[in-house]
Amino acid sequence: MLLGSQYERVHVIGAGGAGMSGIAKLLIQSGHTLSGSDLVMGPTLRSIGELGADVWQGHDPSKMQGLDLVVASSAVPPSDPELFAAREAGITAWDRPKLLRELTEYFPAIGATGTHGKTSTSAMLVHALRALDADPSFVVGGKLVNVQTAASFSGSQPFVLEIDEAFGTFTHINISGLIVTNVEPEHLDYFGTADRMADCYVDVMRGVSGPVVVCLDDPGARRVRERAGGISYGFSEGSAWQMSELVERALSVSFRIVSSTVDVLVTVGKPGIHSARNAAGALALLGELGYDVAEAAAALSSFQGVARRYELRATVNGVTFIDDYAHHPTEVLSVLNAAQQGDWNRTWVVFQPHLYSRTAALYQEFGQAFAGVDELIVLDVFASREDPQPGISGHLIADAAEARTGANVRYIPHMSEVPDALVPLLEEGDLVLTMGAGDITVLPDKLAQALAARDV
Repeated sequence: MLLGSQYERVHVIGAGGAGMSGIAKLLIQSGHTLSGSDLVMGPTLRSIGELGADVWQGHDPSKMQGLDLVVASSAVPPSDPELFAAREAGITAWDRPKLLRELTEYFPAIGATGTHGKTSTSAMLVHALRALDADPSFVVGGKLVNVQTAASFSGSQPFVLEIDEAFGTFTHINISGLIVTNVEPEHLDYFGTADRMADCYVDVMRGVSGPVVVCLDDPGARRVRERAGGISYGFSEGSAWQMSELVERALSVSFRIVSSTVDVLVTVGKPGIHSARNAAGALALLGELGYDVAEAAAALSSFQGVARRYELRATVNGVTFIDDYAHHPTEVLSVLNAAQQGDWNRTWVVFQPHLYSRTAALYQEFGQAFAGVDELIVLDVFASREDPQPGISGHLIADAAEARTGANVRYIPHMSEVPDALVPLLEEGDLVLTMGAGDITVLPDKLAQALAARDV
């Protein structure tokens, strides 16, 4: 058992979320008896139940009796009824950072951190290591399309973990190899200021026991590298792992990477310059850890990505549906730049803002990011863990986009109304991009089904 026999029976609060579901799967696979709860009985929570866990929707404090350990997602408040009941019963209770600390004390982690790209980059590490027959254990924040899971326990090293900065989680993890993809102000509700956030990155980088590779192309990553050190990669001149010869295509990207020991052409089965940089970071870390970079690079041509990262969901009657997790202006811009490599008739974007705090802080930047879009539909905010804020809605982003991009913008607050508004307008050769970190991921299937029914 990963946590030892003294913690045989474990309950996870928030088990259906991206941050906890993979860890829950690891605990089950390593022999723990697990239960889990969440506010919604979604597919992720159900999948944990299919592995043998006792799962339920909502709160059931009566089930906290007889447990050895309760672990709560970072998004769970201290007042949660199950967490309160466990503490009243004298059961050991940890938050997610404490759990990751315990796991990585036994199982030091390698992986990617950064404001954007950490899931895909960590997934590329897993994909390459599997091709190298390294049989990694892993937990990343999205389902790897090639293996149809976000987590797996092999019982051996290496352990690939997405090194998450939210809630300061990465300061608790024992790391033996790290990729820093980029550093932009984010999660300031926790960090307080961008300077404090950067200080945390520096502390984490200095604490890594093995190599740290840093993308020199990103100004924020470059600044923390100046303070903490690290091996550089990127297109920027002077990178230790130097990228060049970028070729972008509709559904892939290729480039050359050169170091003191390697000179190899790389093709990645996902589009966009951001995908190239993610791949370079993964290859640089693998190279610094002593793995065969040429063999790892060859494997990336078959990388199908992570669910909700430029994921091709359907092609119906000549209309292509792609879904992406992008929920920050930089991520939106990267996705749109990748989409521009395709020969589409028109690009339709349906965007669901995530969090009131992020919308209030960045609505102007979101508006600018949508430049070049032919048609834009903005939904209302997916609240997630936050309460509504007066005056903050998706309308702010819609207005900013209309004022700054000239795109044809519609504000449709309720996602259920989108198929009736959008499907009659779709034509052969169109691209429909759904973006956001909330429940918008269900929309591509509904749109595809409605289009198929329209053209019967």
